[in-house]
Amino acid sequence: MVAHADWSALRESETARILAACTRCGRCAEVCPMMPYAEGAAGVSAATLVEGVLEVLSGGEGGAGARGWISVCTRSGVCNAACPEAVNPRLMLRLAKWRANETGVLPKRDASEAMARVKAFARLGFSEREQEEWL
Repeated sequence: MVAHADWSALRESETARILAACTRCGRCAEVCPMMPYAEGAAGVSAATLVEGVLEVLSGGEGGAGARGWISVCTRSGVCNAACPEAVNPRLMLRLAKWRANETGVLPKRDASEAMARVKAFARLGFSEREQEEWL
């Protein structure tokens, strides 16, 4: 089992590795299937988006397009195969999202309506007994 302190050290070492290894070529952004849904990313070059993500990863604000990309990442992994430096852009975006949430760069999500939707979808797969017990 990995201790909490070890996780923090791993996170910081991976952040440093990504920041050092990424050449900012933008290939990961070019192949990302979520890019059409990234608010603020339209018309922004892929290299600029990556630069913004790395800025967020470093504790900065990044650009609106980079924050939009971070917000919509579904971790499909399509980006990993496109990266010529084996940076692991999927991890890069995940770490950037954690950093952005910690620093307040990304607004808090309002999940007030989410539970009703979760319950509606759960009912599709639960028996009546399970619904009574779990919902």
